[in-house]
Amino acid sequence: MADHKRNHFNSGTGIGTVFPDLGIRRMTASTSTAQRMPLVVYVFALSAFALGFTEFVTIGLVSAIAADLKVDVSAVGGAVAAYAIGATIGAPILTALAAPLSRKHLVVAAMLVFTLGNALVGLSADLPFLLAARFGSGLGHGVFLAVASSAATRLVAPERAGSAVAVVFGGLTLALAFGVPLGTWLGGLWTWQAIFLAVAACGATGVVGLLALMPDGRDGGHARDALHNLTALLDRRLLGAALITVLAYTGSFCLFSYIAPLLIRVTGMDPSWVGSMMLVYGVAAALGNVVGGRMTDRLGPDLAVLIVLVGLTLVLAAMGLAARAIPAMALLVAALGALTYAAVPALQARVIGLAERHAPAALASAAGLNIAGFNAGIALGSLVGGGVIDAFGLTATAVVGASAAGLGIVALLVQIGAWRARIRRPDPV
Repeated sequence: MADHKRNHFNSGTGIGTVFPDLGIRRMTASTSTAQRMPLVVYVFALSAFALGFTEFVTIGLVSAIAADLKVDVSAVGGAVAAYAIGATIGAPILTALAAPLSRKHLVVAAMLVFTLGNALVGLSADLPFLLAARFGSGLGHGVFLAVASSAATRLVAPERAGSAVAVVFGGLTLALAFGVPLGTWLGGLWTWQAIFLAVAACGATGVVGLLALMPDGRDGGHARDALHNLTALLDRRLLGAALITVLAYTGSFCLFSYIAPLLIRVTGMDPSWVGSMMLVYGVAAALGNVVGGRMTDRLGPDLAVLIVLVGLTLVLAAMGLAARAIPAMALLVAALGALTYAAVPALQARVIGLAERHAPAALASAAGLNIAGFNAGIALGSLVGGGVIDAFGLTATAVVGASAAGLGIVALLVQIGAWRARIRRPDPV
């Protein structure tokens, strides 16, 4: 069995390490950055920023939405889950099924669905309508990320493919890191409805840019390619790797989905300081992403994932113990952000490494499967956190979150042990 490929990602850019090259040639460090990048790639980045922003902005607006719709905070956590569930379905399943279709039509349709969904969220007058709109916009999110990343690599020379992917997901990474603090700050200036309508306007701008600048084309696929991609999603080794992603993000977002009410009601932090804490989280997340990518390259995905999961488990447990201490919580919120996003390149590298060995013709589907795991963890964490709050209170989200991350450690060790056993006892030729 081939050794695990450790340098699948470009460690020189933390943003670029978040997603794989989707089967195209990896950009080397010597590639010139002076070559002109097609303008449509920056339209992809703008659209990706809107997608990432709307996914997490709800976390900073939970209290405001709950008060306006006259529902419990735990119920509004379902808005985070609904979007993540939509993205979970869209990323692997809809992308695999749509393999034979035009890339331009797919990304435009995905952004239209996303834009319409956010406009409907901004017009929502009750929780069920809001949840349905969030689910629909999440479907667009999943399809867009998978298709746009692949399309970007085909719009540039092969040696520029890595740079193109870095630009596209640069918008997403910035949004994931700073969407919550920016949304919390805007929530003090605008209504939550106005924020989602502004996201819809950003999405509409992306649609116009895509229609004007993106060349039409398709990958030349057939219906059998869609079937092959769907079959690859059922590989037990890929599913096992995605399970670790689900557990890690269930643990993190079980608590983080309700971080604002936790800091206000339990820690005793002034509401005006919550936005600053979200900014601390965002800065730490951006740094964690860079460190996670470099750590993955140097130590290998397995060890990097193990280190991050152990750290995440300890930080979540510590937040349960120190929930009433403002200085300690400030440090722990930063640590939570750093570890949550340090996990992204490590987990993604691990899934792609497994796909290279066991499903080399379906790297894009494997990438989508891990994106689905990411969003499934967010959704499950939000739902579990809401139930925990109703039953045991806000502080209990830390204990349950630590337990989920701990289960991720167990799953990882079991998978590593099984992999080493197969090396000692090779499969018959």
